[in-house]
Amino acid sequence: MGSLTPLKPGDNVALIAPARAVSKKEMHAFAAWCSKHKLILQQGKHLYGRHHQFSGTAEERAADLREAWQNPEIKAIFCARGGYGCVQLLDLLADLDWTATPKWLVGFSDITTLHLHLNKLGIPTLHGPMAIHWGIQHEFTEENITRVENALFKLEVDIDNAQSLADYQISFKGRLLGGNLSLLYAALGTPEQPDTENAVLFLEDLDEYLYHIDRMMMALKRAGLLKNLSGMIVGGMTDMKDNAIPFGLTAKKIIQNHTAGYDYPVVFNFPAGHTPKNACLIMGAECTFENGKLSQQL
Repeated sequence: MGSLTPLKPGDNVALIAPARAVSKKEMHAFAAWCSKHKLILQQGKHLYGRHHQFSGTAEERAADLREAWQNPEIKAIFCARGGYGCVQLLDLLADLDWTATPKWLVGFSDITTLHLHLNKLGIPTLHGPMAIHWGIQHEFTEENITRVENALFKLEVDIDNAQSLADYQISFKGRLLGGNLSLLYAALGTPEQPDTENAVLFLEDLDEYLYHIDRMMMALKRAGLLKNLSGMIVGGMTDMKDNAIPFGLTAKKIIQNHTAGYDYPVVFNFPAGHTPKNACLIMGAECTFENGKLSQQL
């Protein structure tokens, strides 16, 4: 993990779209941020391509990721947006020696697939806003970007989770793994399935039916991913959906039910994931949660 170094002015960074398509206009704010910090932006060949809902065919998107990852001059790869598509790239990159040129990978949501893959190889990654979010203005935009800067330029994460007094009485530490629940569920039985022994598992999701949440949590539990954690952190479980006949439980209650038999702490309402306040997390690295705050430092 020590092979990843802070970004500095003059560094080359890559921008790729490994999943859904984006427009040049949507990338303007991110490009301006790179210029502000004197980062040299290298755009993937198929960044503005289009193949149905994707930025290109799976082969084209895999080629952009391969080229950026193998280039020793590039110190970080920023993903333009999520959606769906990263899982299509893994088999196409089966021959890639990821450990030869480790670098930062930044994104969340569908990018969870790549986080899981790289973390399994011992390479930390940054779970946080994607390039498209630089141009979406709301009350937390600048705070989110500042947290990206702190993580990449200082290798520091410090997040106050003062959501409830109960959180201040919880302490745990461990290697932080996980991400989007749907993608973690999709990784079960694959090489990307994480080893969660003594880990801190982070979960978040968007726009899922409540019974899907129950199904996915049940699968994680039966696969053994929930039994030996040192702690669990639950971020945004945003815009959950229900059926005409209600499922009867909230996402929080579903997660509580599936973790009730274990003795590790579970923190809810953490400000990360598909929420306006989307704090950065260094996945695959040690984290400490104490006095209501999560901290990491490489």
